Amino acid sequence: MDVELVVVGALPQELVQVLNQTYFLHLLATEPQLVLPEGKSWLSMIAHSRLTPQTTEPVTLRDSVQRAVHNAFWSEALEALAGSISSQIDRLKLLLLDVKEAICPLFPNDHPILVTLSAPVPPTASPLMSTKFLLKDILVALRERAAPARDSIIDGILADLDAPRSPTSITTSSITSELALLIISTMKSIFALADAMKTDLNEFVVGFMTESQMRAILVQQAKTREKELVLEVWGQSGKDGKERVQEMWQAWVDELEGHDASEFQPRDKWIRRLIRALASTKPVSCTIPNLVSTDKSVQDAAGGNELPPQLLFSVPRLLYAQNYLQALVVAASLRSLTRLPAESNSRSDFMDRVWTLLEAEIEEEVSSATGSKIVNFADEVIRARRLISTPDKQEEDSLRAAVDRTLQYGDPVFLLLQKRMLAALAHQLCEPLVNNASHRSAPDQMQTGRTVGQRRPENHRPPPVMPSVKGFEDPVLVSRIEDIFGRLRQHVEWAHTVWFHNSFSDVDK
Repeated sequence: MDVELVVVGALPQELVQVLNQTYFLHLLATEPQLVLPEGKSWLSMIAHSRLTPQTTEPVTLRDSVQRAVHNAFWSEALEALAGSISSQIDRLKLLLLDVKEAICPLFPNDHPILVTLSAPVPPTASPLMSTKFLLKDILVALRERAAPARDSIIDGILADLDAPRSPTSITTSSITSELALLIISTMKSIFALADAMKTDLNEFVVGFMTESQMRAILVQQAKTREKELVLEVWGQSGKDGKERVQEMWQAWVDELEGHDASEFQPRDKWIRRLIRALASTKPVSCTIPNLVSTDKSVQDAAGGNELPPQLLFSVPRLLYAQNYLQALVVAASLRSLTRLPAESNSRSDFMDRVWTLLEAEIEEEVSSATGSKIVNFADEVIRARRLISTPDKQEEDSLRAAVDRTLQYGDPVFLLLQKRMLAALAHQLCEPLVNNASHRSAPDQMQTGRTVGQRRPENHRPPPVMPSVKGFEDPVLVSRIEDIFGRLRQHVEWAHTVWFHNSFSDVDK
């Protein structure tokens, strides 16, 4: 299963990486079976690389800039600490505040080391030496709260802090410079140690979470990251892209045609607009702003079936659904050529064989049937027809021609069956979303073990199911339609909760 977004053109490598990481989170939250290895849990996916691929190479421009800024910061700090006593005191106050902020989450508020760091710096004739002793106390306090695996690291820092110094000269300036360098080096180590201990603490807490708790956290993280990234990518001139994506969404929805389009509620309207996009022979896509060009050939290459930014991370799976729906219509069209009676046991056998061929095309992302596939479909139709009659050569040739026509998107039978199926899907997808958990006033089971009565809320309704669609009654097709309906409903619910639940309400009014 490919977990990378497919984009056309050149994007900055750091943006591609962030997009792919966010898409992985999206899949983990919406269709985890696609990315969870067999036998692995949500917890194992979190623990492994903390959801972010690890690399030893600097992969972003931000990393390079941050390193340069950090180096300049420490160089300036070292220069200040090697200067006059007043310069040392002023800079040490700021540095110790940074140290306190870094280690604060690792201690209770009343811990002596935090109390000491919160107090004013006492007068001293040797600020650097006093700070050296304070840093030693900080390291000892950190060692008490660190995981055993960190002890050797802390012991090494302490040993370096206590090591006797042998300056090349005994001048005051050389001793001051060496001590300043030691202070800076130790503070850097404390910052790195604090980050490592926070990671240890987070992983410890994560380890005690249930799978359901873990999934809830991941889903929320995926929603937040997805929305923030889309707004950032579509933002202009340093502003967030909220207004821009709202306008693009509304323009896309307003393309819905039909005399009764204005009668739909906003939610129903965008769902029907999505179904219309999936009915197109052009693949759905969503072009990243960086790729938009004034060159018409580049714009045409985008595919002409653009979805709004809110659906960016759903596009790959919606493209899969688009191919899946077309395969269902092809299967139903071919079935209509067999003339098998409804009670025939061979009918499902025929559909199983045909669907196997079609499913292979979906997985291979073939946009249209090849010549070899058409021959295979025709052979299956003729094989099924022979169960009820003995077609002659002319009739077989006629059937092969009919199969060829049926696989054309402009075929009347194809269009009729497609219209029926998509209308049924749109109707069921427009059924209101129901969050049963929001109606509960008490848990299903009390801590004492007693259960709460199973009274249904007045506005409770079961989730919608797909009714039978004329022309798609075969059990194989019924099962596949239910499957794709469930997937599409997942995408609808996801977009609703990410973009329209307590946000963007002006679009969804």
